[in-house]
Amino acid sequence: MKKILFLIIICSVVAVPEVCPAYVLDKVVAVVNDHVITKSDIDRAVEVEKTEMTPEAGGSATAAGGPVSASLARKKALDSLIDRALLIDEARKFNLATVKPGEVEKAYRQVRAGYPDEKSFRAALGREEITKDELKNNLRDQLLVVKYVDRRIKAFVRITPREEEKYYERHKKDFGAKKFEDVEPAIKSLLTERGTNRKLEDYLRDLRSKADIIINP
Repeated sequence: MKKILFLIIICSVVAVPEVCPAYVLDKVVAVVNDHVITKSDIDRAVEVEKTEMTPEAGGSATAAGGPVSASLARKKALDSLIDRALLIDEARKFNLATVKPGEVEKAYRQVRAGYPDEKSFRAALGREEITKDELKNNLRDQLLVVKYVDRRIKAFVRITPREEEKYYERHKKDFGAKKFEDVEPAIKSLLTERGTNRKLEDYLRDLRSKADIIINP
């Protein structure tokens, strides 16, 4: 789920434009209900993946022990963008969460704080071909989806004390001299995240089965 949410920050899915196809400059790769995913969206998602998986970011761009191929990277990016569009639709449809303007501004400032100055920030936006307003819209969608997942899925994940204790016993060597009581909150958080991811995968699988998804060759 973390990776899906990370992609939400940068990549955009917008309503299908009512324009003559002759004037569409960006190739439409997929249509998800009333959303489109373009080649540029995929390109940005792949670049985000590369950035996240650099050694400096603590990752490793490998799959099954080998380098991730370009085709696999693009497929993973497309899958993430489809999931993103479906979750945004569900969040808006059920209206279980709202995002306040102040929350968007706070998230925007956090992104901006990751750059040393305004010039480098503008350069990054230019490379991603995204405006400040588009970034804010994407952040608003991200916050909406996070809240929706928390309330629609995570809220129903229950981790029992026995499950926590079993995890502690199986991974005791990883905790060194720490007692169960010292690491219980971290274990509960980890198991809750894993449970949420499993439920989210099932939920997205169900959404895909009901959605109108067209993928262009």
